[in-house]
Amino acid sequence: MLIDFSFSNYRSFRDEQCFSMTRDKRFSDGSFADRSTIAAVYGSNASGKSNFLRALQMMADMVRTSYSQGNAGTDIPRDPFLLGRRERSEGSSFFVEFLAGDNQRYRYWFRFNDDVILYEELSVYKLIGDRTSSHPTRLFSRDENGISFGSAFRGPRAQVKKTIELRPNALVLSAAAAAGIACTQPAFEFFVEGITFCDAQGYRDEQPRILGEFNRKTSFAKELALLIRYADFGIVDVRSAPVNIDRAVVDDLKVQIRESLGADPDKLDQLFARGQSSELQFEHAGAGAPVAFDEGNESQGTIAALSFFSLALRQLARPTVTLIDEIDASLHPSLVEEFIALFTDRATNPHGSQLIFTTHDASLINVSGSADRLIDPDQVWLVEKDKDGASALYPVTDLKIRKEENIGRNYLNGVYGAVPKPAFHSVFARIIEEGGID
Repeated sequence: MLIDFSFSNYRSFRDEQCFSMTRDKRFSDGSFADRSTIAAVYGSNASGKSNFLRALQMMADMVRTSYSQGNAGTDIPRDPFLLGRRERSEGSSFFVEFLAGDNQRYRYWFRFNDDVILYEELSVYKLIGDRTSSHPTRLFSRDENGISFGSAFRGPRAQVKKTIELRPNALVLSAAAAAGIACTQPAFEFFVEGITFCDAQGYRDEQPRILGEFNRKTSFAKELALLIRYADFGIVDVRSAPVNIDRAVVDDLKVQIRESLGADPDKLDQLFARGQSSELQFEHAGAGAPVAFDEGNESQGTIAALSFFSLALRQLARPTVTLIDEIDASLHPSLVEEFIALFTDRATNPHGSQLIFTTHDASLINVSGSADRLIDPDQVWLVEKDKDGASALYPVTDLKIRKEENIGRNYLNGVYGAVPKPAFHSVFARIIEEGGID
């Protein structure tokens, strides 16, 4: 579970940004009172909302690949703030505090430039019985003088030191995982297995996984088919079926391969049989017998919903952090609400999995008075750019809002900032008036 995340000098963010999933006691009275399981990020187009999610994704990617990919001469993939000369040469930094799979709280941060890791440290708040220590215990740290290990580090220290001497562009956490060091493994797994980034407009990326489940007739596929039946799309069943291919075309292709490569005819038949394609089919209820539609004839809304249902089933089955960019881009508003609600209820989210998403849909927070809220005020964050082109991330609660304030209405009215400037409309009107369009 993510607790805090900070970063600096990344894409449109120049200065240090601080994000937290810790609940504000004024607003937290639901199932998850201490740590939030959802966070909604609002802001105008090109404000930097997506860059915020990608910052956490990049941190996870660096932990995952910094040692396993490249060599001592490989540049570190970095995306610094480009609108200032100083930031291009200065280092970027990431910090995260989290609860790992071993139920212990960790703090991990590093700073780096294009060539080397400048600083790195991993600490743990150790469990003592059923109580968590109030002071962190250092596992390791590294700076320009090399690596030092804390008393809690268990493993081949000399091997890790030698590795980092040879690979100053690799993270110690990544190298320790490759060496099989157990004391750092829970922290490594948090980044590698726990964080998932999704672009909502790329929902079709989930389809190969879904098709594989239906091809294998797994319990996951049965659960997914059940969900789509209850989603009120008029669908009574989903299944995989062979793709109808023109046999004459296949036979001609076999002849060409046999003549050009001298392939054995029996082996060619076996190869084509094994490689037979399949696709999802959706059975719709009609006046008579159900009618099956293939993916090409199915509504894009249904395909998107199936993808999000699949994502939810996977992510809520274990402790995870799910990052979704533009969650409202592919789903009907009612389904967006249903998807978010899955993360707010212990009945559907027993592991406390977290969802952090960007959106323009103000209806999600357009609630007045004491009415039930899907998203509480302390779960709303805003992103805005300043005159220098630098993005800033801040929680709505920094603006001293009242508990029953209609955040959605005020956001759209520009009370909090982070919305498109109204001058755009005036400029557009002037262009039309002056005949600026041929």
